Amino acid sequence: MSAPPLPNDHRYENIVVGMKVRHEYTITTAVYDSFLNAFRDYSPVHVDEAYAQKSGFAGKVMHGAMLNGFLSHFVGMIFPGKPGLLLAVDLRFSQPSFLGDVLQLEAVAGQKLDSQNVIVLDFTFQNLTQKHLAARGRAQVKLRNES
Repeated sequence: MSAPPLPNDHRYENIVVGMKVRHEYTITTAVYDSFLNAFRDYSPVHVDEAYAQKSGFAGKVMHGAMLNGFLSHFVGMIFPGKPGLLLAVDLRFSQPSFLGDVLQLEAVAGQKLDSQNVIVLDFTFQNLTQKHLAARGRAQVKLRNES
């Protein structure tokens, strides 16, 4: 097994309000299966194609908590990366996502709290496949001082 990738390392002092970072995520079968195995949420709207369609959806609705996982990856690996630690997340879903959809997470540094080395990220998840907003939210991220 190869070594895991190294996270980015954006330092608090180098982040400016208005800074924007994007990253794409795909809801693959591996992501879906891993989520089911880890959290065991087998609600029929998530696992039964016919049930989901009878409920008015195009297919099985992907678990919204997957977006929390993508956000966690984004903060820990992409922006700010290594020094980042999620403190709080407010995530509001707009439209469902489905297996195979590509989501673009865009985060903007909306505020810096110098006394705590905290940044507030305003973020959106655009569903590039379905061409709609999947979710939006806000996250508070502590940047740890590391040598």
